[in-house]
Amino acid sequence: MNKRRAGPFKHLGLFGILPVIVLVTAFLMPQKVIAVQNYVGAQTCKECHEEQYNEWRTSSHPFSFMTGENARSHPLPVPEGYIWDDISYVIGGHRWKSLYLDREGYIITNVFDEEGNPIPGRNQYNMLTGELSDTHPGEIVPFTCGACHTTGWIADNNAEYDGDLSDNQDGLPGIHGTWVFEGVQCEACHGPGTTMEVRDSAAFCGKCHSRGDIDSISASDGFIDHNAQYNEFRASPMSSLKCVSCHDPHKKAEFSITKDCESCHAEEADSYAMDPKSKLGVECEDCHMPFATLSGQPLGPHQGDVRTHLFAINTDAGASMFTADGSSVALDSNHKGAVTLDFACQRCHQDNSLTELARFAKNFHAQPRSLDDIGLNPGLAGSWRNAARDGEGFLIDVGYSNGVATLVASFYTYDANGNQVWLLATGQATSGTTTDVTVVITNGPAFGDNFDPNAVQRTVWGSGSFTFPTCTGGSFSLTPNQAMRDRGFTDIGYDLTRDLLETGIQCPALPPER
Repeated sequence: MNKRRAGPFKHLGLFGILPVIVLVTAFLMPQKVIAVQNYVGAQTCKECHEEQYNEWRTSSHPFSFMTGENARSHPLPVPEGYIWDDISYVIGGHRWKSLYLDREGYIITNVFDEEGNPIPGRNQYNMLTGELSDTHPGEIVPFTCGACHTTGWIADNNAEYDGDLSDNQDGLPGIHGTWVFEGVQCEACHGPGTTMEVRDSAAFCGKCHSRGDIDSISASDGFIDHNAQYNEFRASPMSSLKCVSCHDPHKKAEFSITKDCESCHAEEADSYAMDPKSKLGVECEDCHMPFATLSGQPLGPHQGDVRTHLFAINTDAGASMFTADGSSVALDSNHKGAVTLDFACQRCHQDNSLTELARFAKNFHAQPRSLDDIGLNPGLAGSWRNAARDGEGFLIDVGYSNGVATLVASFYTYDANGNQVWLLATGQATSGTTTDVTVVITNGPAFGDNFDPNAVQRTVWGSGSFTFPTCTGGSFSLTPNQAMRDRGFTDIGYDLTRDLLETGIQCPALPPER
C-alpha cells in the first residue's frame, strides 16, 4: 500500500474529520448558493455565444485547473506511488506541464518508491518532453493559485491552515481559498452573470499573465521565468498596443493570431520575402519571439518551451539578455529589453559563432542588403554583367576554406583582335566588401577528343579587385601587366548587376564560422 504525506488532519482519522466537514458544509451552504447565483457558467454563455464557447473550449483556459476525475481522461500520468483516486485536482495539463493536488488539497511534492518510501521531487509532468521534474521537492505547498486558475476565486490569505474550513474549497486544508468553477471560464474575464464587461486592456490580461514586479522580468537558469508575458510585453516595442490587437483571447494560443506581422511591418515583410529563410518556412516569430522562456523543461541549449514577447533583437555579439547575476532580463534606461543572438539565431545556427551571427543579423531587414558587416558572401554566386555590354560578363562563385572566403570569377570577354578569351580571377577576403584578385589567362589544349589537361597554360594576366556593397550590385576593376598590355589589353572596370537569378533570392547566405 502506498504511503502518503500526512496533512494537518491526518491525526483525526476519517471518522474524526467527517463531522467537521459536514457541519462546516452545512454552515456554508447559504453563502455558497448566493455565490453561485452570481455566476451562470460557460454553458449558459454558450446559448448566445456558441462560436466563442467552442473556441474557448479547446484552448488552455478551461484546463488550467481540473478535478482529478476530469483530468484522468487526459493523456497525463500520475506521480509515482499515486493512483488517480489519490488526486483531488490537477493544475494545468493541457500544453506545458501539470502539478497534482493530493486528497487534502496540498500540491504533491514527493513521490513514493515501491516500498512506499517518500522521494522528494519528480512531481511535475512536462508534456513536451514526457518527463517528470522537481518543483518545490519535499516542501509542504498549499494551493493558492486560484486567482488565475479558477473562476470566482475568494482567497484565504492565511499562510497556513487555521482550522476554519469555510476558507477552504471542499473543506480541504491545503486549498487556501474557494471558487465557483474550476478553470478560467467566460466570467473570469467578462465578470459574473450578465455583466458582460469588456476587459481588453493589456493590464487586465497581465493580472494573470505576469510574474512578480511588472517593471522587471525575472529569470533563472538562463531562461526567462514562465508566465511573464505582460512583463515582457511592457518592455517591448509593442507596449502601446493591447494583447487583443494580435490575439483572439477565446482561441487556443497557436490559433489565436488575428493580425499577421506584415499588417504593421509591410516594409520588413517585403524585404524578408526575398530572403532564402522565408522560402524555407522560417517565420517572423521564430527570430523575434524565440523560445527564451521556460515553463517546464528546456528543449535545447537556447530553447525553452514558451515564446517570449520581447520582440526586439539585440544584434551585438557580446550582449547578454540577462543581468550579471542572471536573476532578471537586462533592461535599458527606457525600460526596454531585447532578445539576444544566442536565442534568436544560435538555436538553429549552432555551428556559427555569435560574432559571425552578429555580422549577418545587423540591418537584417534592409533592402537591398548591405554587405559592409557580412563581407564576401556565398549568396553572391551567379551570373553578373552590365546590360550596356551585352555579350560580356562574369560567372562568380564564392566558397570557404578554413574559414576564409574565396572568390572565383570567370570573365568571358575578347582580346584586341575580337577573339573570345576567358580570364580567371581569384582572391580571398575575411571582411569588408572589396576583394583583391590575381588574374590569369589560359590557353593550350585543343577542343573535344584532342583535349590534353597537361597542355593547359596559365599565364598571369594582371590584378584587380571586386566590390559588392550589396547583394544586388557591385563593380570591378582589372589592370593588365605589361606583357598583356603589349598584347592589346587595357585597364577595364564598370558596374555589375546579377543576371539570370531573381534579385536577392540567395543573398546573403549565412557563411560558416570563420
